[in-house]
Amino acid sequence: MRIKKYTASSMKEALLKIKQDLGEDAMILKTSKLPKKMFSFGDQPIIEVTAALDENAQKKPSQFSPLKVSDPGIYSHPKLPKKPPPAMPAPRIIKREEIVKVAPPATPVTSGRTGPMTDRFHFPELHEDLMEMKKLLASILATGESTAAGGFAGPWAVLYKRLIDSEIKQDFAEALIHKSKNITEDPDENINNKFISVLKESFPVSGPLVLKKDAPLVVAMVGPTGAGKTTTIAKLASYCSIYKENMVSVITADTYRIAAIEQIRAFAEIVDIGLQVIFSPEEAYDALEACENDDIVFVDTAGRSQRNKEHMRELEEFLEALKPDETHLVLSATTKDSDLRDTIKRYKDLKINRLLFTKLDETAKLGNVFNTVSGEGIPVSYLTVGQSVPEDIELAQPGRFIRRLLEGSSL
Repeated sequence: MRIKKYTASSMKEALLKIKQDLGEDAMILKTSKLPKKMFSFGDQPIIEVTAALDENAQKKPSQFSPLKVSDPGIYSHPKLPKKPPPAMPAPRIIKREEIVKVAPPATPVTSGRTGPMTDRFHFPELHEDLMEMKKLLASILATGESTAAGGFAGPWAVLYKRLIDSEIKQDFAEALIHKSKNITEDPDENINNKFISVLKESFPVSGPLVLKKDAPLVVAMVGPTGAGKTTTIAKLASYCSIYKENMVSVITADTYRIAAIEQIRAFAEIVDIGLQVIFSPEEAYDALEACENDDIVFVDTAGRSQRNKEHMRELEEFLEALKPDETHLVLSATTKDSDLRDTIKRYKDLKINRLLFTKLDETAKLGNVFNTVSGEGIPVSYLTVGQSVPEDIELAQPGRFIRRLLEGSSL
């Protein structure tokens, strides 16, 4: 006797396998359901059938009916008797007197468009409504919102959204859009260039350092702790000395930080520039006299919190003794709006006439810088974008900054 097990996804499939392998004389000995695997993919066997065939037995009528796959018994659906199709009602004959005659239209309708909509339909009110809806739809598609951003529509809403995305304050953004609309009410393909020109007017710059003829140009750097004053002086001093071939010296009054003097001294030796260290305002005169033959003198001051009145008074005394031609307030671009405005307010007593922003590479949004400069009206001198000396510093240029500003928007 030949006994064999078969696995399949259904009983019908198992019977087909048995018939093909053992023939119609095979007998089913056992049927069992296989356990389902936890992580199974595709069609997995779910039943196991054990079948047998007695190859030595003579073919004779058996108590088991032959295996017929064409009629698998309970596995086939019973055939339902066919119902006769429903009788169709006889067609109703319409009498001549029941036909209603329809009058032809007063004005013939043509398939082709021969004139404007108002000429064809004579509905001027509908035409105006459609035009208004078209304008509203254009505004919605442009802004991605059901209400035009900031009360503006079309391209103006797009520009307004770019300003807000750059973290420019709402009142500034609205004023800039209104100013742009005064230039051109109907935007054209050059609207972006015109818009950038409006932004550039709100971002004043001071230009490069201008040497004096009869005395060195004294440039002081002041600002809060950690803003990057010393690193900025290193960049400017090395640039002026190496690339401009100017005679440069540094006077440092930053005697509060640990190893600050040694750090600036090592830099001065590498670049081959002069260095003077002062510990009190009384030493300022002698330090300036030692630099009388230089073209530029950079003054490095200690970082001071704008909220510490005593420290601010000491810094003011140093600056009064040094009498700088330019006083640059060094600010970090990563500082929030309110702190930038507060710092400028408290440093104004030091007669600052330049703003210098550092760490532009450490923030994705520059709206706070624009808000501060536009609100205060103090020109910007330089921008730093990294730690490399002297490469990562650039002269502030309105167009370059505005393009960098708008790169932070989502459009």
